[in-house]
Amino acid sequence: MRLAASDGGSATLETTLMIAVLLPVLFSILQFGDAFHRWLAQDAATAHAARYAAQVGGDAPEVRALLARSLRDAGIDPDRATVEIAPAQVGWREPIRVTVTTGLTVAIPFAFTTAIPLRSTATTRGELAR
Repeated sequence: MRLAASDGGSATLETTLMIAVLLPVLFSILQFGDAFHRWLAQDAATAHAARYAAQVGGDAPEVRALLARSLRDAGIDPDRATVEIAPAQVGWREPIRVTVTTGLTVAIPFAFTTAIPLRSTATTRGELAR
């Protein structure tokens, strides 16, 4: 009489190989979603700060405090962000540009770890008549 061979070992091997392939794909999707959410929040905070800078007439401590608060509310550490506001003073209808750059570390298991720079720029016109 012949005993039936078990396929349990090959099923375990196939499952292990599929997990090793699908796990990095799953984490890639999650990391992309997190990066996209962070970029959208940073972009909104940058646009809000640019509008406020146009109202107060340029680079002021209140503008940087508003931007820091907006970034903190979005879960971004404002101490690790690079902020550029140019020019320092604007008059009526003169352009002002606010640029915020932060870094995001992306770690995909079994694949790689890298840092991605996220940059947001907003340009508005000054609303303060001097």
